[in-house]
Amino acid sequence: MICPPLLHIEALTAGHGKQDVLDDVSLSVAPGTTACVLGPAGAGKTTLLMTVAGLLRGKSGSIRFAGEEIRRKRANEIVARGIAYVPHNRLLCRNLSVRDNLLAAVWREPDRSRVEADATQLFARFPRLKALATQRASTLSSGEQQLLGIARALMSRPSLLLIDEPIAGLPPEIVDDIVELVEQLNRQDISVLIAEKRDNGHKVLRAAKYAYLLEEGRIAFAGEAKALRARAVA
Repeated sequence: MICPPLLHIEALTAGHGKQDVLDDVSLSVAPGTTACVLGPAGAGKTTLLMTVAGLLRGKSGSIRFAGEEIRRKRANEIVARGIAYVPHNRLLCRNLSVRDNLLAAVWREPDRSRVEADATQLFARFPRLKALATQRASTLSSGEQQLLGIARALMSRPSLLLIDEPIAGLPPEIVDDIVELVEQLNRQDISVLIAEKRDNGHKVLRAAKYAYLLEEGRIAFAGEAKALRARAVA
C-alpha cells in the first residue's frame, strides 16, 4: 500500500503583490522523507517555502498537508497543524541567549513544563548549542546560528520542516552535521523540504529521497534524488 504524501502541491501560482514568481508548480513530500528543491537565485525557492508556511498567499492551485487544503490558512494556523519554517536568515532574537531563543519560539504554549522538557531534549541533540546556552545569539558563528534556527523550529514539534538554504557558506563539518540531522529527523517520521542553491545540490541531495529543479518559477525536473545526483556526475 502506497502512503499518500504528507505535503502535496498542485499547479501552484504565487508571488509578491502583482508579480507572479511561481507558475504551475507541483511537488510532493512523502511522510518521513526529505525532498530537495534546487535552483539558482531568483528561481522562486524562497517564495515556494514562504507560501507553504503561510507567509505569502498562493494565488491559485492547491497546497494540501496531511490531506487538508491549507493554501488559504494563516501562518499561525499552519504552524499549529505541524509545519515549521527555517528562513535563510534564521530570524533569531539576536540579543537573547541561545536558551531563551528556544523558549521564545513557543511563547504561546501554556504548558511551560513541556517547553522546558523539549528544550532539554534539543540541547541533548545539539551539544554545540548546549555549550553555548547562555550566550547571546549574535555571538554565534554562522553554522551555530543555523543549528539554532533549526532547533527553534523543532520546538513547535513539527511533522514537516521547511529549511531555506541551510548550508550556504557553512564549513564542511557543519554541513555534515545538518545532513546527519535531517536523516535523523526522517527516522523519527519528521519530513523535511529543503530549498538550496543548485551549486550546493550535491551536498543536500545526500539526505534527500526526491529532488526538484526549479528554474524561473517552474519545475524543470522531478524525480528521485539519486537520479539527479547521477545526472550531475555524468
